[in-house]
Amino acid sequence: ETLVGNNRYEGFNVDLIQEISQILGFNYTIKLVEDGSYGNFDRKKQKWSGMIGELQSQKADLVVADITITNEREQGADFTMPFMNLGVTILYKKPTKNDPNLFSFLSPFSFDVWIYIIAAYLLLFIISRFSQFKKSIPQNGAKFLTDNAGLQLAR
Repeated sequence: ETLVGNNRYEGFNVDLIQEISQILGFNYTIKLVEDGSYGNFDRKKQKWSGMIGELQSQKADLVVADITITNEREQGADFTMPFMNLGVTILYKKPTKNDPNLFSFLSPFSFDVWIYIIAAYLLLFIISRFSQFKKSIPQNGAKFLTDNAGLQLAR
């Protein structure tokens, strides 16, 4: 029987990525790196080779491999904590930092939540305007209100 696709591969790393994809709900395709190396930095070309190079050039989104974490490789990619003492780790592309924009303060809530907040505010405002329990203030400019006992209350 000839196997095709991701079924051509087996082992701990394949089982690991399969479980992660099921938990997080994403699809993946296993691809061998073109040059067959883990990743080395070429100082003349100022480029990475191997798996780290494919992450840098965005040919790959994720690497699952038994790769050794070195200081040089940590400059090119972010590593997870090792999940085995044998040096097997997951690499992912370093996230790019975006400058905050003018409306960054709106980020804690989604657009729908902001609409609901504004609608609730407007609804409560309208209800309070037509409420029969609204405090009435004399329009004659008096600075004091007089109660039934004849006491003057500050307005």
